[in-house]
Amino acid sequence: MRSYKTLLLIISALVILTIPTCQPSPAVPTQTETSVVPTAEKTPTVDIVVEEPPTYVYQPNEDLPTSLINLIETQNLTQAQGTANEISYTIEIGSANPTGNWVYALAAPFPTVTDEVSASWLKNLWQGQPEDTVRTLLVSEDDLPALTSILGEPGETVRTLPKDQLLETAWTTQNTWAIIPFEEIQPRWKILVIDGQSPIHKDFAAEQYALTVPISVIFANTDEASELPPELSAVVLSNLDPSKITTVMLTGVTAMVRATAVGMDERGILVPAENIASVMQQADLLHISNEVPFAEVCPPHTLGDYLVFCTPESYMELLRNIGTDIVELTGDHFQDYGRDGMLFTLALYEKEGWPVYGGGEDIFDARKPVKLEINGNKIAFIGCNAKSPNFAQASETSSGAYHCDMEYMAEAVRELKAEGYMPIVTFQHEERYLWSPNASMVRDFNIVAEAGAVIVSGSQSHVPHYSEFYGDSFLHYGLGNLFFDQYGIAPNTDIGFLDRHVFYEGRYLGVELIPIKFVDKVQARLMTAEEKAETLTTMFDTMRMWWKDENNQPVMPSWWVNR
Repeated sequence: MRSYKTLLLIISALVILTIPTCQPSPAVPTQTETSVVPTAEKTPTVDIVVEEPPTYVYQPNEDLPTSLINLIETQNLTQAQGTANEISYTIEIGSANPTGNWVYALAAPFPTVTDEVSASWLKNLWQGQPEDTVRTLLVSEDDLPALTSILGEPGETVRTLPKDQLLETAWTTQNTWAIIPFEEIQPRWKILVIDGQSPIHKDFAAEQYALTVPISVIFANTDEASELPPELSAVVLSNLDPSKITTVMLTGVTAMVRATAVGMDERGILVPAENIASVMQQADLLHISNEVPFAEVCPPHTLGDYLVFCTPESYMELLRNIGTDIVELTGDHFQDYGRDGMLFTLALYEKEGWPVYGGGEDIFDARKPVKLEINGNKIAFIGCNAKSPNFAQASETSSGAYHCDMEYMAEAVRELKAEGYMPIVTFQHEERYLWSPNASMVRDFNIVAEAGAVIVSGSQSHVPHYSEFYGDSFLHYGLGNLFFDQYGIAPNTDIGFLDRHVFYEGRYLGVELIPIKFVDKVQARLMTAEEKAETLTTMFDTMRMWWKDENNQPVMPSWWVNR
């Protein structure tokens, strides 16, 4: 009975499972209908960290020369702010990570015969082992650390003084020179060449010069950086920029006539300058005082002492070859071939692009200054003929040289000065076959010097005259001949000077006197060292007013007069 009931329950359950319900059953896909829905890839999240560039900050260094500190301050370098990522640096003397240099000069009182010394001579003098009569080197306390870094510890021969006492002390103390920074150079110093290098020369190479002090960037932590801070990449920390130097060379008498012209015809037009052209060509501005007009038809030259002159146009080649830049026309002979000769001459100069002054088509043209700007230096030329009025005098209606009206000259110099120019005044003055000028020359030179002329120079002299300082002006009363045939006619007509004047950033730094010696009536050469020493000694011994007191009266050290 129990078996029967169990069987009945199983059959009932099977029946219930086979009965369809009222809801449709979901279709079950077959294998061939299966589709796969791709799952979207999940992009990983990346945290981008942008590193801030380091900030270079300058730490001031008070141990540098004051003028260098002042230059650094003008650069507005970034100062420390205490923020993160700062790299500190300072500027120091040394060559570890160079960023500039500071240039010094060996300077002596201007009436010093010596021109050049060796680096070893200078170092021995610095360290207390002088080799000759120079026994003392003056330096500013401010510059002592920088100079010690390149010359070693100073000996007893080195004496420190305030900057403003160096020049007067050197002038009034025997056998005493100085080392000064380039920016302290002024006309009453003579700058000595050291092993062929001078900071006032156009070909100056700082890396070859014994008084170049290197300047470097030093980082607080040497592991922090190895390159210059970006803010210094365009900065040159130096007290000398050669591109700002302007050299002007003034010369004496040019008259390509008589025996000089005969020699040019026979030996070649360029022969007169064959030995000195290279020196003249180096000048940024070469001045020539050509007294003689060119003429379209100029008779052949002969020997003799005649005084009516002309020059053939072919001789222009000599003036081109030496690098002529400006021509003075104050000479006595400008009218020798009449108005036609003068106008022809003016046209030739204009064709070459050479400005002229001191002479012209009329008095207004002749007295007009020439204004130039070279390498940032504003320089002006003005000149006149101070001899008797019958020498080539221009008028309102006639061509010629400008006869000096000293009131006009003084006023013109003052106006040029007010316009920011450094005036150079040249005279065709009285001819005197002595080293010393006469009273009228001194008077006229002093007038334009008092008005503000930076340089006053005599173009007329057939022998050199001495030079001197008058206030802030440099006066050279006569330079002697350049191209003229007066060789042998009187004492000292066989010597002359090329005066190389140096300007920098609107200041007159001074002059180098370059003596020349004529070998005949045609040609000159540079002097040997012995000849130059003898000539400079004569010039300096003839000077009468090198040093002046507050009343502009001559004062000269007794040791200099009696040496």
